[in-house]
Amino acid sequence: MAPIEIKKVLIYATHREKLLVFDEPDFPDVALQVPGGTVDPGEDIVTAAGREFCEETGLPYPKQMNHLATVLYEFHKPKGLQHHRRSFFHAPLNPPLADTWEHYENFSHGGEPPVRFRFFWMSLAEANDRLGFGMNQLLDRIPQ
Repeated sequence: MAPIEIKKVLIYATHREKLLVFDEPDFPDVALQVPGGTVDPGEDIVTAAGREFCEETGLPYPKQMNHLATVLYEFHKPKGLQHHRRSFFHAPLNPPLADTWEHYENFSHGGEPPVRFRFFWMSLAEANDRLGFGMNQLLDRIPQ
């Protein structure tokens, strides 16, 4: 049986040459991430990227949401090989922006309880070294 392909969006939000990342304080073993999530059935990827960004960060919809590329990401889970079709976006953000904040993800795809995210800014080089789940895959495509 072939693995199901799930459409995902990932957002590289930048400000002053730094990338917006988050961790999950209640789950310290979960790797560092960027905002993103699952594309709903019938939803286009740009709409999904904006929706996921707002839901996860608590910030307003970015003025720019530039599609960088869409790639296949494969990984193993206990249920077997997983396929994610990931569409990466770059969203340059404008001030005022806090250095760090917490926000709850209340709209999880699997119906789980709200998850606390702690957002902060990190250099692209450090993010490239620390992001988990292959989320650093297209950092080099962010315009400098």
